[in-house]
Amino acid sequence: MATPPIPKRITGKSLRLTIGDVDYQANVSSYSLESEDADDSALTFYDASLGGARDWTLKLTALQSTDPNSLWRWIWEHAGEEISYTIAPHGNETPTSDQPHLTGRCIVPAKPNLGGDAGKGNVFTFESEFSCVGGPELLTTSSAKGV
Repeated sequence: MATPPIPKRITGKSLRLTIGDVDYQANVSSYSLESEDADDSALTFYDASLGGARDWTLKLTALQSTDPNSLWRWIWEHAGEEISYTIAPHGNETPTSDQPHLTGRCIVPAKPNLGGDAGKGNVFTFESEFSCVGGPELLTTSSAKGV
């Protein structure tokens, strides 16, 4: 029996997260793109053929900053808007078959929280959950559309 090659791993050292056309890699300390069963009260035959409808959420933990170029400030100023996102979990600029990107659209959540605990060296963070509009698309070199 042949041993399969070791797959390229996603590590906690690389990420490119583009929201709109801005890369917020320097702001984000944690992210996950998650799906769960959607409300199936309006399930279509197409949804059923794919195993059921899914709701996707992009969850982020990021640094609090009121700087005009920060993600915190951008969310504050764009709450409720529908925007595009691209996640490059390997940190690469161009998607490849080995290191694809995921892209889609989501709704900017409510204005983020501000504040934290006193103490020297404490860095304040915030959490946000972006509701995705449909599921993400996996982009590789052969399937990239203008990325």
